[in-house]
Amino acid sequence: MDSNDLEIKSLVVGVLEGNCYIIKCDSAGHGIIIDPGDQAERISDEAKAFGLEPQMILLTHGHIDHTNAAAALKNRFGSAVVCHHLDASMVRGEEGKALWGFEREPCSVDREVEDGQVLKVGGCQIRVLHTPGHTRGSVCYIMGDQIFTGDTLFQGSIGRTDLPGGSEREMKATLANRIATLDEKVCVWPGHGPSTTIGEEKRLNPFLRTAW
Repeated sequence: MDSNDLEIKSLVVGVLEGNCYIIKCDSAGHGIIIDPGDQAERISDEAKAFGLEPQMILLTHGHIDHTNAAAALKNRFGSAVVCHHLDASMVRGEEGKALWGFEREPCSVDREVEDGQVLKVGGCQIRVLHTPGHTRGSVCYIMGDQIFTGDTLFQGSIGRTDLPGGSEREMKATLANRIATLDEKVCVWPGHGPSTTIGEEKRLNPFLRTAW
């Protein structure tokens, strides 16, 4: 399936208002869920209404507001949970049981990915881009001219670097060498806030504008 033909449903979930994405990869109902941070029942209902049985749950990083519904959805659909190996222990609940006053819902990880790997779900090919800075194992997922950036890049801003595993130095390198080099036409689906494009962020985002 061409990335322009992807069917993408965006949900804002939880009190921290994280973006969860439900993506249909083909007419057979193959698809994925990206960053189910909360409200598993709602996400499940939306996926079913979308005609979707998600084969994979992709996590951009291990923070609670992007992972806390993963275990429930994995149990419901039998989906494989995927994240970068450097954040896998966080997803499994091995690095503290709470964050920002919220209890973590640990989830087993089925596949730990590396930079450059390509995942295939139905008609979708999904390239993994390692983008450390917000966390050590932050990744973006690229599908043609669509990128799902988690908390690496937002409209007009970027993710925090002052939490455990964050690094301002690594974030600057990520923005300069990984994000700013992408085609300006690429559509950005961030972990919080509205969608944007790489071109718009290179022009208007002060963090990305100074990175290239």
